[in-house]
This record gives sequence, structure tokens and C-alpha cells, in this order.
Amino acid sequence: MGHALVATHTWEEMPDVREAMSKAGLNKDGVDRGKALLAEAEKLVAARKEEAPEDRISEHAIHMAVAELEMWLQTLRVVLQQKVGDAQVIKAALDHHLHGSEHTLSAVAGAMRTLAVLRTDARVAQGLGSERALHDLLIYGQTLLTKVLTLTRQRLEPGLTTTSAPAYDALEAHAARLLAWTAELDRAVAQVGDNLQVVGLIGYVPQGVGLPLGGASFAVPLHLRAQQAPPDPADSGCTAGWSVGRQGRNRENLGKGFVEPTFE
Repeated sequence: MGHALVATHTWEEMPDVREAMSKAGLNKDGVDRGKALLAEAEKLVAARKEEAPEDRISEHAIHMAVAELEMWLQTLRVVLQQKVGDAQVIKAALDHHLHGSEHTLSAVAGAMRTLAVLRTDARVAQGLGSERALHDLLIYGQTLLTKVLTLTRQRLEPGLTTTSAPAYDALEAHAARLLAWTAELDRAVAQVGDNLQVVGLIGYVPQGVGLPLGGASFAVPLHLRAQQAPPDPADSGCTAGWSVGRQGRNRENLGKGFVEPTFE
């Protein structure tokens, strides 16, 4: 749903993106189908929330996770202003104006756009002056986004004692149609892979393009604290930090070895 919101909104609102994506295969008919599928998904989510029993604890957890994600976005704005200082980059990464029927969906879509721009705009890496700094931003943001998505999925899923959930069954069936449309989006975006500005704005980065997201460990805040407040060298106790991992590069978070950023 987040990808559909970013892609359809960007296609409609940004002429340059619309032209590039139309040439790549995502035309008005495709965008209209995506919008219709998204609208139906939003209705089914609302129906599922009405169908499911009240769970204030889960709702509160989702609200807190979204708040954490939005705080990261505001912190990122300050970082980009100080380190990159390019108004065009900041606007592309953070001025989203993406509005779904639920605030959670809007926050997810905005975070997808932000992460995609960070991964595909070389000016970000140049401004930060460190590949590690960019990796840290990406991993931290992806971690917070993953937390929102995980909690939302858990909130929508039926409980162990649930015997019938028609709205959830309909939502599951509809998800397959939405994923099929996303596959069309993937094929179109792959055709503009050399136009990284479009890829970032559309919020969908195909394999092999831009900088990989890396891992999404919930221990990232712990790693961040370890970086900001290194332990006393005289202290022999174990401290979690980025030294955890092969050759001190935290390679486990990046799969097959550390990947340097490329924007070609």
C-alpha cells in the first residue's frame, strides 16, 4: 500500500517523473488501476479494524512506532541541513505531501520515499562525507519502518481464538492483486534505473540500483549509543557496537560482505 501511494501520487504530481515512468511502461491506465487497488485496500483495512476486537495496547504500540519514525525524519532533516545543505535534496527526501486514509499509511509512504532518496542521490553521500554515516542512517530508518510494518501486520492478523474473519480473508485476497500491480511497477522502475532521481522520488528502488538498505535490527539504537558514548578502555566488559561482525564492519547486516555505495 505504501509503494502504491508513493508511486501513484508522484506520477500525478511530478511531470518529469510522469514522463519518465510513462516511457518505461507505467502509463495513466496503470496508475489509475494502482489508485483503485489502493482505495480498495484502504477500505478493507478499515473493515478489518471494525471486525477485529478492540486492542488498545496494539493501537498504542503502533502510534508510538509511527511517532518514533517521524522523530527520525525530523532528526534527518537537521542532519541534511547541516551536512548536505542542498534544498533540492531536502525537499525530495522529506517534503512528501503523501496523504492516505490513515496516518500510519502516510507515514509509511513518506519513509519509503525518504529511504529511496537517501539510497539514490549521490549528493547525500558526498555531504555526509562517510559511507558509514549513510549506512547508519539507512539502517536506523529501515529499522523504525520495519517496526511500524510489523506491528501493523500483527494488529490486522486474526488472533489464535478467531474462528472467522471475513474482512481479513478479503484483505488477504486483495493483497495478491496489489502485489501483482507492484510487480508491474517493479518492471517499469527497472527501465529507468539509470535515472536515479526518478527512482528515488517514486520510492521503489530495484535490485542492484543505489545503495542497499542493509539490515533492520531492532538493536540499532543500542549500536547508536555505543558509537556516541564509547566505553572506558579500562572497562573489560562486553559492549555491543559496530565492532560486532566480521572484520569490524558489521557485515552481517549487509549480507554478502560490506557494499560500498555506487550511484552509476
